[in-house]
Amino acid sequence: MKSLVFSLLVLGATPGSGAGLSPAYESGFTALQRGQLDEARLLLTQATQQDPSLVAAWWELGWACWRLQDHACTVSSWERVQQLQPSHPELASWLPAARARQQAAAAEVSAAPVSLQPEGPTVRIVAAGDTMMGSELREGPAGLPPGNGEGLFEGLQASFRGADMAFLNLEGPLADGLPSTKCAPGSSDCYAFRTPTRYAAALQALGVDAVSLANNHALDLGPAGQEATMAALDAAGIAHAGRFGDLAQLQVGELSVAVVAAATSSCCLDVNQVEEVARAVALADTQADLVVLSFHGGAEGSAARHVPGQLERAYGERRGDVKALARAAVDAGADLVLGHGPHVLRAMEVYRGRLVAYSLGNLCGYRQFGTRGGPTGTSLLLEVELATNGALASARLHPLALDELGRPRPDPTGLGLQHVRELSAADFPSTGVRVGEDGLLSWED
Repeated sequence: MKSLVFSLLVLGATPGSGAGLSPAYESGFTALQRGQLDEARLLLTQATQQDPSLVAAWWELGWACWRLQDHACTVSSWERVQQLQPSHPELASWLPAARARQQAAAAEVSAAPVSLQPEGPTVRIVAAGDTMMGSELREGPAGLPPGNGEGLFEGLQASFRGADMAFLNLEGPLADGLPSTKCAPGSSDCYAFRTPTRYAAALQALGVDAVSLANNHALDLGPAGQEATMAALDAAGIAHAGRFGDLAQLQVGELSVAVVAAATSSCCLDVNQVEEVARAVALADTQADLVVLSFHGGAEGSAARHVPGQLERAYGERRGDVKALARAAVDAGADLVLGHGPHVLRAMEVYRGRLVAYSLGNLCGYRQFGTRGGPTGTSLLLEVELATNGALASARLHPLALDELGRPRPDPTGLGLQHVRELSAADFPSTGVRVGEDGLLSWED
């Protein structure tokens, strides 16, 4: 859940929200912090009844209802905050998110029959995994690539620019000078990123059309960092999918494509809430011809290359049952599922005629985490063609290797192909893809 610190910061800023806080509010706030959600809701409701102008009580009541997935209660509570304190520091981000959750919750989900055979013109999509273009938080300017990142993606431009839609997961916010309070001073096992907004030019020059902002670094700089990232991408003409209700929507010829994104961060759809993600996909399917689900989930590191088909954890956090998530998304209307987050390549399967890539590994991790050699430095680009009816028409893998600075380069050894070939055969013996020596994928219909 998002930090409750802002609640304490705004106390006293508005009449009815400062001095003289009721015992019901204080007890409800404590219960919410402890995860006692039903008790928190009851007590915070009492506080709003005792003092209808108590902004803090309405705000925290909204969060209790959010965690209980009572979307109507969340929206009505925060609309009350909007009436009482329009300048509340988090309202602009979270009220639209609550409304988006409420809308998605009403979507109908059913595993309708799908065509396994491609029909109609195709859309060519190129996709890559976790992309972190450098951070100045730990090392200052030394943690950033020269210039505006012109040398980060050498040799990849033709693949990205040749696609109808080029996609990657943007790991970390684009912002200028915003502080981060995520990691304690001197911490060696906490990562927080801040990439200056000028590096959006590197993505634009590469030919990126859409990115996911749904990952565990989305709020490294808080809501302000999220807003700065979206603004920088908007200025560069790059669509984004991230916080609740934020879809990347693109027009490719006569076809529309929507990207839905999920992660474990409180910013976004939660990979652990399979039904909610499926409903968001189903809603997007009513708005676009083709739907892509991007998810940031699964355990991390070289020991997490396999898809276990059960709940995974990393650093004490629930990271989803990504197999169940991916298949539920396809059942709900997703035509392509793109996974990332483990920082290694994982298996790929074709489920109901739709390709699922369980992890695309690292595309870029400039001077910030170990990506040289081994599984974390072995990567690829995924190139797929989807037919108008959503069925997979063709797919090819282009192997990459990350250099000593964490920059991607084409890999003539083709090691990434070997990884996906072996993992797919092991984890999905009946539905896994087969990978040719030239990177072409084949599968059972």
